[in-house]
Amino acid sequence: MRRAGHKGEKFSERLIFDRFACRMAAMGAMRSYIGGALAALILAVPAGADSLRPRVSPAAASAFGDRAVEQVRLFATCAGRLSASIEHVWLIGQGDGSRDAAHRRSFDALIEAVLPDAEAAGFSGKQVWHLRIVAKAAQARLLQTAAFHTDQRRARAAGRLAIRQMSTCEALLLG
Repeated sequence: MRRAGHKGEKFSERLIFDRFACRMAAMGAMRSYIGGALAALILAVPAGADSLRPRVSPAAASAFGDRAVEQVRLFATCAGRLSASIEHVWLIGQGDGSRDAAHRRSFDALIEAVLPDAEAAGFSGKQVWHLRIVAKAAQARLLQTAAFHTDQRRARAAGRLAIRQMSTCEALLLG
């Protein structure tokens, strides 16, 4: 299977640059995630150990909440994209989607870990489901366009965008 490239090439400079840019953006998101996870670990001291819990100003608590909301948005969007990918694989019979299902479970675990802080900042579980559904619908549309559209130019563009979005999500996961 040939990857979409410029003028039929297997790889093009544009494709390589796009992947590099996506990986750089994902690394920035990963740094934010690791910082938030570290903060969550620091703040996750048992309730009886208040003397061990660091003192956090209201402004810092608000910043942690904002970061948690940003992380939940990102994780929910990725979980929705992966759901669309699983269904698309089933639709066209290219496998069982077990790899994407495992990645979606990872994002579900990340959402579950960060959601309490996001809820404390005013973000609700309904908003998480909304983000997942919207992302799933958008990704499904791209995948269907890539697979079934009669205009090859539009099909290739949709396929490239779908791959780019999935790569951004997969870059957030370790391993």
